[in-house]
Amino acid sequence: MSVRPARPPATPLDLTPAQVRIAQKVAEGKSTEAISADLTITAGTINVQMQHCGQKLGVRGRAAVVHACYVTGQLNCPEKAVFPGFFSDAEVETWRMIAMGATSTVYAGRARISRDEALQRIRALRERVRAGNDPHLVTLGWMYEVLDESLIETLSGTVLRVPAQI
Repeated sequence: MSVRPARPPATPLDLTPAQVRIAQKVAEGKSTEAISADLTITAGTINVQMQHCGQKLGVRGRAAVVHACYVTGQLNCPEKAVFPGFFSDAEVETWRMIAMGATSTVYAGRARISRDEALQRIRALRERVRAGNDPHLVTLGWMYEVLDESLIETLSGTVLRVPAQI
C-alpha cells in the first residue's frame, strides 16, 4: 500500500499592500459593500482581489484567507483576549474547520454529522462570540487563542509556512 507524500509547505507569495488592506477589512468582519465604501473601490475589485489572495496563499474562501494571512504574518494577529467560559470540543472543531476552508458539506462529512447540524453549529458559534461572518469568526478564534499558527494544513492540501521568529 502506497502512502501519498504530504505536500511540501507552501511558499506564500506576498500580498500587495492593497490586498492586505482588503484582507484586514475582511478579517474585521466587514461586508463587501462596507469595504467598497471604506476603500472607494468596487465590489467586483474586492472579490477579484480576495480570489487572488487565496491563489497566492494556496487556500480557498475568505475565512481560510484570513487564517492564512495570520499564520504567514501578512496580517497582524489580533490582541489576545479572554472569553468568559470555555469552548466545547465541537466548537473548537467548528472553528478549525472554518479556518481550514471547509464548506458546511465538507465539515459535515469530516465530523460525521448532517449538513444541517454543521450549519447549526457554525451559526451557534457565530452567535455565541458575536461574529458577523466566517472570516470574523476566524479573527475571534485567534483573539481567544482557539486558533494559532499550529493549524498550518488547509483542506486544499497546502501547508502554510510560519515565518521564522527573529
